[in-house]
Amino acid sequence: MAFKGAGVLDEAVALVRGDLQGKTAPLVRVHSQCLTGDVLASLRCDCRAQLELSLREIGRAPSGVLIYLPQEGRGIGLMNKLRAYELQDGGMDTVEANEELGFEADSRD
Repeated sequence: MAFKGAGVLDEAVALVRGDLQGKTAPLVRVHSQCLTGDVLASLRCDCRAQLELSLREIGRAPSGVLIYLPQEGRGIGLMNKLRAYELQDGGMDTVEANEELGFEADSRD
């Protein structure tokens, strides 16, 4: 899969476990990239916990797929996500900070 965003072509990653054509439907998690949460274990979000739980559940299921999408920061990109963090430090919540930066509450589509 490929996604167009911020003027570049990004590719999604799909991790597949088991036989997807089996008798039971595969367990599927669609996860948006979160560098600060997934990799740096930021306490500002629960992205890493969601990712780890999904991987555990897919590991227990007969089959499953994790689709990892290149949509950092609800689709606003890493630098804007960090700018939103600064606004959140001043008392705004995620939605307010994104709107202050000129983005909709959730820019993903």
